[in-house]
Amino acid sequence: MLERQRTPAVRQLRRRSAIQSSGLPWAMIAPAVLVILVVLGYPLVRLAILSFQDFGSRSLFTGEADFAGLENFTRALGDSEFWEVLGRTVVFTVVCVTALMVLGFLIAHLLLGVSPWVRVVTTACLVLVWAMPMVAATLVWQWMYQPLYGVANWLLTQLRVLGDLSAHNWLANPTEALGLIVLLVVWKGLPFIALTMFAALGQIPESLYEAARLDGAGTFATFRRITIPIMRPVLAVLAILEVIWSVNSFTPIWVLTQGGPSGQTTTLGVYAYLTAFNANDYGAGAAIAVLTVILLAVFAAVYVKKVAAQGETP
Repeated sequence: MLERQRTPAVRQLRRRSAIQSSGLPWAMIAPAVLVILVVLGYPLVRLAILSFQDFGSRSLFTGEADFAGLENFTRALGDSEFWEVLGRTVVFTVVCVTALMVLGFLIAHLLLGVSPWVRVVTTACLVLVWAMPMVAATLVWQWMYQPLYGVANWLLTQLRVLGDLSAHNWLANPTEALGLIVLLVVWKGLPFIALTMFAALGQIPESLYEAARLDGAGTFATFRRITIPIMRPVLAVLAILEVIWSVNSFTPIWVLTQGGPSGQTTTLGVYAYLTAFNANDYGAGAAIAVLTVILLAVFAAVYVKKVAAQGETP
């Protein structure tokens, strides 16, 4: 009798093993892998090759560049400005990702508790923000905080929150300029985080919370013991994506400040661009970009390994 019960399971395992050994899964993902290799693989390989070359303005006309070895990397790592920009990028990324994750969870939790029509309206507003091109959003942000006729200065002046700001230039102060960039990045990325978390929260069975409340668990205990463990894979993916997007933020910084004033809002993405195109040192700019990719890859690997280890812990 026991052998008869095992027979269907054994057949299913054998069938699954046969499918895997036939190479069908690889054939199914081959088109996606091919597209990724063409779209992302070639630029990365070209960038890596460029980082080992002495590619300057002369090379643009001749098409030839001398092999520089690790000189571009040693110059970048030996430059104090690189480490200053790296530290600023880390602070910028931590602030953006923390704000996005916290506000995204609060909005997602809010969407679960409101009426259906409020949920639809809020979701539509979030999608419109997400769909707006970054250049257009940055230009609107720039107009809002324009010193003489910006609506933000007018509104804050009318509210008497910070005094008379009718001619205040937010972009002239490094701290305020970086704060505006953080607000823009958070505002633009919040819809993706909030809607993804909302979808993840909706998949958690309500029976788990009911059982926890019957056992006397409070809000914080259910959040720590139920919500976070179940949402850990989603949170890990969101955190990695937001770290990558924040580190590589270029458009909002370039349109608003171009790295100024005095380079105090320059992050790694802007620094690589300035090195390559303003200084016409394309090899050094490529080296900075490669270092950025390596740092992000190391962070992603360590973070995923840590999350996976936490998931295996009973």
